Amino acid sequence: MKIVVADRSDSLVNAVHQSVGALRHAVEIVPCSRVAELADVFTSNGPVDILVAGSSLMSRAGLGRIAAIHDANPALSVVLVSGGQPDVHLADIIRAGAMDLLSSPVRPSVLASSLERAIERRRALVGQVDAVVPTGGATFTVASATGGCGKTFYATNLAYFLAHHTGRRVCIADFDLQFGEVSTALRLRPKYTSFDLVERLEDEALDEHIDEYLVAHESGFSVLAAPKDPTEADRFSSQDVTRIIDALRRRFDYVIVDTPAQLSEIVLAAFDRSDLLFTLATLDLPSVRNMGVFLTTLQRLKIPADNVQLILNKAESNVGIEVEQVVKLFPQGFSSILPYSREVSRSINLGMPVLAAAPGTDVSRKLAAGMTPLLPGGAPVVESAPLARPRRSPLFRRFARPATEVSS
Repeated sequence: MKIVVADRSDSLVNAVHQSVGALRHAVEIVPCSRVAELADVFTSNGPVDILVAGSSLMSRAGLGRIAAIHDANPALSVVLVSGGQPDVHLADIIRAGAMDLLSSPVRPSVLASSLERAIERRRALVGQVDAVVPTGGATFTVASATGGCGKTFYATNLAYFLAHHTGRRVCIADFDLQFGEVSTALRLRPKYTSFDLVERLEDEALDEHIDEYLVAHESGFSVLAAPKDPTEADRFSSQDVTRIIDALRRRFDYVIVDTPAQLSEIVLAAFDRSDLLFTLATLDLPSVRNMGVFLTTLQRLKIPADNVQLILNKAESNVGIEVEQVVKLFPQGFSSILPYSREVSRSINLGMPVLAAAPGTDVSRKLAAGMTPLLPGGAPVVESAPLARPRRSPLFRRFARPATEVSS
């Protein structure tokens, strides 16, 4: 359970720390001393279960902020702690979604009881969301028509985001079979690769032994590494990719597929097993043009537009082309517009997704905002940029193109 404690004074945070020891659940406490930035705290920290708000927010404006957050996340449990008689109307407290109003200073036992009730309420409201994720798992594929757009960067951060915010099982399959960079970007040293998997295991052995060919990253997800020798890519068929993805789907709740910048039979096989396709471009004319060609090709392949989300990466100003110009070219809109950031390079050198290494940076906030609609349970859609007009896709609707077209 994640608890945000919002108050300018440290006393409320200290009281919550003293109280959580008596709880039956493990909790993470996120302090917010700048109450004007409360909405940003929710965006950058992903799903929050409980908000404990102190006297600093016991005004009509403060309760209005809480009400807006609660409207976006109706399952959020809100506990208010006020010093004295608050100068607000009862209607404001009700609109804020408060389930408890405590007087400060509050005794640890009283606060612990209130938090326990808040946790049980939260668990009751979100207990139904498990049905959103199918038992066979969901597959998200990351692709682009141009190299250097940040596919591996996006795939690794997506894996971290899903693992961190859902607690479910997540795996990245690196199907850039010649020059895959997932292991390098995460500073992993895998003993086996996907080449070893297809060479040694028959179909019936995949489910039983596939875990032995994966490597775990410290941030909570697994990786199936690309072959170490580029020549080994020639040994793969589209059927190999299909049976590996199917085996991973039976083992994991989310499978993230990283692909090379091409439309080979291997890549098309991954598309056929995907629920969502993230297509990346950068802010330069060749990349933007190739994204247009790529999307046209996907239409010819009968891949529904609703299953494709666009990502504009490494956006900068004064580079000869403006974000506004690119957005006008793609009326379906971008689910994320991500700024160029040195923190991305630094996080790669550390072997960590930037969401884990630098969660408070602008690029991390916009990454999280664009990925939030993927979370189960009806999480709020957060605009990644004023110019973006993302459409929520049906996450678990399969691509319509029959598998027989892969080898045609």
